[in-house]
Amino acid sequence: MKLSTILSQVKTPFEISCDPTQIEVSDIAIDSRLVTKNSAFFALQGKTQNGSKFITDAIKNGAAIIVLSKHEARSTKHESIICENPFTLLTEFLKIFYTPLPQNIYAITGTNGKTSTAEFTRQILQFLEKKSASIGTLGVMCDEDVKNDLQNSSLTTPDIASLYKNLHILKKHDIDDVALEVSSIGLEQGRIAGLKIAVGAFTNFTQDHLDYHQSIAEYFRCKMILFNSVLENSGFAVLNSDIPEFKKIKKICEENNHPIIDYGFKANAIKLLIVLNGKIKFLFNKKTYEFELVASGEFQAFNTLCALGNVLAKHQIPEEKLYDLVKKLHLLQPAPGRMQQVSTLPNGAQIFIDFAHSPDALENVLKLARDLAKDRVVVLFGCGGNRDATKRPVMGAIASRLTDLVIITDDNPRLENPATIRAEILAACDRSKTIEINDRKSAIEKATSLLQACDILILAGKGHEKYQIIGDQKFEFDEELIVKNALTKLSQSQV
Repeated sequence: MKLSTILSQVKTPFEISCDPTQIEVSDIAIDSRLVTKNSAFFALQGKTQNGSKFITDAIKNGAAIIVLSKHEARSTKHESIICENPFTLLTEFLKIFYTPLPQNIYAITGTNGKTSTAEFTRQILQFLEKKSASIGTLGVMCDEDVKNDLQNSSLTTPDIASLYKNLHILKKHDIDDVALEVSSIGLEQGRIAGLKIAVGAFTNFTQDHLDYHQSIAEYFRCKMILFNSVLENSGFAVLNSDIPEFKKIKKICEENNHPIIDYGFKANAIKLLIVLNGKIKFLFNKKTYEFELVASGEFQAFNTLCALGNVLAKHQIPEEKLYDLVKKLHLLQPAPGRMQQVSTLPNGAQIFIDFAHSPDALENVLKLARDLAKDRVVVLFGCGGNRDATKRPVMGAIASRLTDLVIITDDNPRLENPATIRAEILAACDRSKTIEINDRKSAIEKATSLLQACDILILAGKGHEKYQIIGDQKFEFDEELIVKNALTKLSQSQV
């Protein structure tokens, strides 16, 4: 697309150092590493990085035009656009360049359950024979023939340029329904700015990301950006009725003219009646529906009903067809790394991996493990470095209270001293049933060797991740493979 074509449609005032009719824009990027030939590179000021420092790299990679603020105007002699706020201009560029986009975008926020809810939303839409995708912590989940065209991201909410690009590619593949995980950080940084969000969903709210937000109040404020300024006018809000924040969120939604579909035991719309051993019964439009889940646990019932609420918000489903749809919910597959069973030992012991890395998530997973366990529950976990340190002793106390054996090890220590992180967790642990092993691989091997008949072992914190971050380096770390190798070694030693 000609740069002149884009600039003729923007409203943000700008100055340009070249003839826009002579520049062809093939892509838009805010990360210099993703710049390709004829990209428009936006040098944005981030929380810790200034994009102007990477202009030289962007030019080397083929950037056709550089967009930067007036304060950074001297940062380049390359063809450039100067404006007061490059991010505002970026949003306009993206909306013009990456068009059309999927019609129905379901934005899901909350502390825990975003990944499962987004993935369940995608699968339920597929049950309705609608082409769909989900975007978030797992990357883009969709049909295999689409994936080769997409840009991967390790962020819960991808950067805004990558997100628009992937949404546009999905639309090219006739995908009009996309479930999108939206983190508080993503909302605060405007990573979904300018998108038409059809449905906004809220799962729950507990402590997390306080290293970034500094306070619970600020964390909550950032979550509410979804309903205060992102969700389109008359866009549906799908809300958990059973959390303490429900009334407050409901009021915010009502003030912003968002129709509400609530779900939970206290709900009016999708009223949960029974959750017992994976069997769920709920009431909707005065009719009773029942289904079973592969992944049991009350929290998964809530994630499933939230996903169902998302779909009901945008698609009119006749009563008879809804009965058929609900019957198919037992086919829902858990998201990878979410209470994912990776092995069953000859003695009946089971090993699960789960992404739980916040107090509430860990508590939910361990309560589910306790419900499933015929004997002991063993948990192995650590906490990430350069992240909220206040949750470390809280998680140690939860692990001690809900399990029979706790193994404290390293997660992604990043730039922190791993021993310090472990000590902060251990401060609240019952030391009589706690083991500390610094190397996570060794800890997993030890944990498998300690499993007795019918025990359940939860490897928490890593989930779907296939790496470990130590210092500023990322090392290959596949827990499924490590478990498999540990069990092979164990069986050989017992021969």
